[in-house]
Amino acid sequence: MNQVSRMKDADPARPGPETGQELWPGAELPAFDSAIFAPRATRYLLVIPVINEGERIQGQLRQLHALRIPLDVAIADGGSTDGSLEAGFLQECGVRALLTRRGPGRLSAQLRMAYAWGLAEGYDGILTVDGNGKDGLEALPRFIEALEAGFDYVQGSRYRKGGAAINTPLDRKIGGRLLHAPLLSLASGNRLTDTTNGFRAYSRRYLADPRVAPFRDCFRDYSLLFYLSARAGQLGYRVTEVPVRRAYPASGPTPTKMGSAGAKMALMGELFRSALGGYHPPAARGLAGIGAPEAGGDAGPVPRFWPWILPLVFLLILASRLAGILDAPDIWHDEGMLMANLPLPSLAAAFQHLPYFAQAAPPGYLILASGVMALAGEHAVIGLRLLSLAGSLGAAAVLALALRRAGGAMVAPVALALMFLSPFGVRYGIEIKQYAFETLATCLMLAATLRAVRRPDGAGLALLAGAGLGLLLFSFAAPVLFAALAAAAALQLLVEGRLRTDGARRLGLLFAGLLAAAGAWHLGVTKPVTVAQFRYFAFVYDLGYLRLPFIDDGEGITVSSFARIMLGMFDPFYRFASEYHAARPVAVVTTLLLAIGILMPLRRGVLLPAFGLALLIGLPVLSHAGFYPVLYSRHFILMQPILAILLATGLLSVLAWIAGAAGMARPAGTMRLVAGFVILQGGVAMLAGVHQEKQQLSEAVAVIAAHAAEPEPLIYVAPTAQPNMLYVAPGFGTQIGYGPGAFDHDFHKRSKISEIAIDYPREIAAHREIWLLETLVYDPDLGRVAASLKPLAAAFGPCTEMYRSGSSRDLGYTLAYRCRAPD
Repeated sequence: MNQVSRMKDADPARPGPETGQELWPGAELPAFDSAIFAPRATRYLLVIPVINEGERIQGQLRQLHALRIPLDVAIADGGSTDGSLEAGFLQECGVRALLTRRGPGRLSAQLRMAYAWGLAEGYDGILTVDGNGKDGLEALPRFIEALEAGFDYVQGSRYRKGGAAINTPLDRKIGGRLLHAPLLSLASGNRLTDTTNGFRAYSRRYLADPRVAPFRDCFRDYSLLFYLSARAGQLGYRVTEVPVRRAYPASGPTPTKMGSAGAKMALMGELFRSALGGYHPPAARGLAGIGAPEAGGDAGPVPRFWPWILPLVFLLILASRLAGILDAPDIWHDEGMLMANLPLPSLAAAFQHLPYFAQAAPPGYLILASGVMALAGEHAVIGLRLLSLAGSLGAAAVLALALRRAGGAMVAPVALALMFLSPFGVRYGIEIKQYAFETLATCLMLAATLRAVRRPDGAGLALLAGAGLGLLLFSFAAPVLFAALAAAAALQLLVEGRLRTDGARRLGLLFAGLLAAAGAWHLGVTKPVTVAQFRYFAFVYDLGYLRLPFIDDGEGITVSSFARIMLGMFDPFYRFASEYHAARPVAVVTTLLLAIGILMPLRRGVLLPAFGLALLIGLPVLSHAGFYPVLYSRHFILMQPILAILLATGLLSVLAWIAGAAGMARPAGTMRLVAGFVILQGGVAMLAGVHQEKQQLSEAVAVIAAHAAEPEPLIYVAPTAQPNMLYVAPGFGTQIGYGPGAFDHDFHKRSKISEIAIDYPREIAAHREIWLLETLVYDPDLGRVAASLKPLAAAFGPCTEMYRSGSSRDLGYTLAYRCRAPD
């Protein structure tokens, strides 16, 4: 009880331990003196922090003594000089100990000192109340009852039913209810209404948890109170509020230690740092515990199938892509245009203007693809698709490893399923382009940044430098990614209070070097290689430089179109080849998941959400400014790793809520739902692999062969079909049109069929019919085809449609027309 007899042999001037290690293992405590007046008498300790509270603390102690509540009392003094804590008076009021801080720090240092002392004394729980007389001490039994009921963090609230907020200053009420409590509620995952209130209680197991680690020197002012408010819910500890009374004076000055503007700004900084995970122990930073309690705490047993979920995801990634390769789709025009440049005549050619300039690719991929194509010979298409498959598996492995090392073991299978088992992921995971290796380079860069931010030592910085070099070689987006990651890393270090450390400065210098190298690379390599490509696209689509060709209004990138592209890359319900974006209900759900996925990681760190937001906001801006070549959805593939993580976080949080609402055990219930999602997504991926949209030139060629009146039919191969014909049927018939080698290199004559009589008079004279082979990429408008047929009909006779493949917003139609005079 707090009413104890005075110990005759008590030594009121006994100094405290010289170091925190002697009091609590690993503790960083300020130097302090201790005066012990009585032995421990109860299970719980009441800590009252004070400094020069005068009559307020004396009146409070007299009231507490009269209540005869079963609590031991310890005064945590910050160095009072007003004589209010005279030893004899304290003993008369039943105080067990006076702990006087001598080292640096303010309120949090006093609390660290007292909490460590209380744990060392063996208390099962510690209560705290301010020593300025504003709190209603009659609520103390409610805190004891809550601790007895098994709660680990008990917050007193004047705003709960039964509580009372008397004369609360307006600025305190607005700041507490509209900013402080909502932020820490979001960080905790529990609804808290009065987090500025120091009237609270903690269980022993919560304070002693090494994942909490409250006895660190980073807690000096008010940060420990904010941090402990948020951390309990994150770790799955039981949290509750009890009603209390808090009364400010009706007149006169308000008792406070933070009246100046500077003090309030510092308080805001501590609040945001606490909410954003800036005070987490280093081992607990990152993605730990998303969607479920972190390891330990209230976490139940893990299902036996769980260790096999990630291998299952990799098996599904492999199977879906092999199914896509075996489905043997015709190469499409982008692949054909790239392959027309391969194999390269020399290594230096990878860094130069490509002969078939309509499809540039990063040098790193050109070098790899050139080697595979030279080795594979007549099986070049299969070899290049297998190369992309290897890149996809590598990207998945790197992303999974990065997430697991960052503590996001539950996030990894969901993120990989969203990213690599979506129809978009299956299709572009085997395409003969750089996208699989660009994804791999992006995942490596993200993983290296996470490692370097956590430990900016020599090994971490070397890994980051190597990943940056790889990104330069395999992605045109390297400058964008470097800038976004540098900004996100700086913000994370700022939140953790490490921005001014030597390691942070070295990391900043490395990012500055990477950005400088990326700028030089862009000017010296990327821009000269790609400028003709972009000029060509501007000509063909007549939408200006760096505009998206599938936007109808000609206004370039809009918020809605950009959002549809982002969501379309992860839509598990619609095949990407059939639609660029999800149906409206799916888009709404996906947007909500993304919003949750951005908010949830903020409880553990800002790097991932900041990186995602920087790209989502920055790419359209950079595109309009002409700094990034945004052409198609697949040019946003650099967004996939971070968006997959954020979407997976949102989905996992929802699954955890569903599991809890259904009464399923934690985390086993969430893991079972994750397994179900992975299996569902795997089924979608297998369907996407065996039912790919194709341009079907081989079918069109078969129709021409079957119906042509001549053994060597004259075929006008329209622009988008020409690169495919180079590999599907290069020697079939007499082909005229545009293309490398055999065709006119002047790209301005593309689609100008009206000049056919001028360009090909000999071919026209030798044939009595002509075929038009056309693929409408991104353009299902048949009116343009009808216009193109008019000069052919004028030269040969009426035109008849002989073949039309299935249509999609992505691939349009593949068409074959025969033009000849009636028999």
